[in-house]
Amino acid sequence: MSLCQNTSLPANYCPVCQTSGQVFLPLSPFFWETAARHGFDCYEDCEMTPLDTYSCSACGASDRERLYAWWFNEQIRQGRLTSSSRIVHFAPEAAFSAYIQSLRLFTSYKTADLMMEGVDYNLDLMQIALPDASVDCFLCSHVLEHVPSDRVAAKELYRITASGGFGLLMVPIAVGLERTREDPTAVTEADRWKLYGQGDHVRLHAKKDFIDCITSAGFRVQELTWRHFGAKFYKRLGLKPTSTLYIAEK
Repeated sequence: MSLCQNTSLPANYCPVCQTSGQVFLPLSPFFWETAARHGFDCYEDCEMTPLDTYSCSACGASDRERLYAWWFNEQIRQGRLTSSSRIVHFAPEAAFSAYIQSLRLFTSYKTADLMMEGVDYNLDLMQIALPDASVDCFLCSHVLEHVPSDRVAAKELYRITASGGFGLLMVPIAVGLERTREDPTAVTEADRWKLYGQGDHVRLHAKKDFIDCITSAGFRVQELTWRHFGAKFYKRLGLKPTSTLYIAEK
């Protein structure tokens, strides 16, 4: 049985701010209205991102941040993450990153992004300026859909990951999409809204192709679904039943 199958966990629980009973807020209408206006056809098919229970009203954590925080704590409880673990958090989500720092556990937790201010490293995911095997755990959520080549970026993540290391590697996935949707001629914001559901994305991943991207880089992939965490747990965190964590292991 998963460590996460806790029948005493209160309803509407947020592991990021560790509060219960609050309301989960819907996704801003801007996103789905703009996508619909441009003719995007996969919004209801997203593997994660529930429209009605997207963010925590107490801390603003998204659905995926809530699941990430619980998984992250699971790694600490199991001893996979310790105070000496070298962690790099790419494109750090505000609530999730603040939560990790609030634990005051890790001596080497670093943040990284190409353009974001206030991070420890400003770097390109396709050419990561870090030494080989220098990271024990990386957190990389919703970044590969922004870079010119997701496969080059995945290989770079593999290169910097130490033997026995692992990472949380996530992208928006459209359930039922047979092939990753990618068109290099789609250069306008309107084109990208129509094809990918967001104006700064350059692809929409299909599950099979995303897993192939990770394994082709050299990683093993572990998929964690409601079967790992428990169906009641998913409901309490306001998650879609299809929500899946992809863990890349070296």
